[in-house]
Amino acid sequence: MSISRRTILKGVSILPLATHGLGFGASAQTNPSVSGTTEVPPILFVHGNGDHAALWITTLWRMESNGVPRDRMFAINFTDPLARSDDAVPQPNRSSTEDQRRELGDAIRELKRRTGASRVALVGNSRGGNSIRSYIKSGGGADVSHAVLCGVPNHGVFDWDDSLGNEFNGRGPFLRGLNEGESEVTPGTAFLTLRSDGIDKYAQADGRFVGKPGTPTGITAEGPALKGATNLVLGAVDHRETAFHPRAFREIYKFIAAHQWKCIACRRRPANVQAARSTRRKPPRTDAGGRRRSIPPGISRSCWHRPIRPRRISTGRRFRAHPKSCTFAQRGRWDRPMPEPARLY
Repeated sequence: MSISRRTILKGVSILPLATHGLGFGASAQTNPSVSGTTEVPPILFVHGNGDHAALWITTLWRMESNGVPRDRMFAINFTDPLARSDDAVPQPNRSSTEDQRRELGDAIRELKRRTGASRVALVGNSRGGNSIRSYIKSGGGADVSHAVLCGVPNHGVFDWDDSLGNEFNGRGPFLRGLNEGESEVTPGTAFLTLRSDGIDKYAQADGRFVGKPGTPTGITAEGPALKGATNLVLGAVDHRETAFHPRAFREIYKFIAAHQWKCIACRRRPANVQAARSTRRKPPRTDAGGRRRSIPPGISRSCWHRPIRPRRISTGRRFRAHPKSCTFAQRGRWDRPMPEPARLY
């Protein structure tokens, strides 16, 4: 039987898919965690330019669903998340690279103190990766076991002779300092970069996204990759999705935990945990005898209900009926209501 060239090429094309589950992948560093039983280090999530910590909430849920304790994770909120136009020139409500590095260092020390761990893992998106690299490069590598850089413009958003003071200029002193040397990563910390396959708007060859359409930026889609790091391409994801897409989570978790993730969907917390953490107390009252009381007088705890009236999605006005309610339980806490997913409350 003769085998055609087309048949051979088809077989080669499906080989990566067939071997993906066997653990083969691009790697350039030795991961400090070498066993699936190794405890996952505390993880600090670092947002990007002009962003905020709440962007990581789904990632935190996914991590918790895969067994990472909530108290071993933290997402920083920078005081002034926007970068300066010129890193050396102060601007109101904007921060320098040094401001970011110092604030990140404080968060790392607090997470280490809170967990008792000797090292933490850092996960950063966009400008957050600049802060991570700056902290490690400035002598903080002993505090960081893993550094995951998601869509980080490691070689700049542009590479021009003008605006050399801009943090995102590949020819500027900040990025040149981070990238100098034969290796662009710091020994002792495992680095992973995640990038898009061409649709990250801050890794484009044309300058239209920085206000100069038709002007070459000197940057390509490979800009986020680093010499000496583990560099992975996630496919057709945008700038933020390099950190927040399910594909990104898979690689982040596997790299830090050193074993395969168990689930991508966020699992619901057990009912007893929900009741303990997700409910609120009714403000206590005092009866005639001076005893604290949390319900109106003359009403039994077992029959006191708080109505929850859903809204009409079309108008936003509430229904007259009270189809849902939650009961004030004997322990003095509100039971968690179970609203209908299709209704707006």
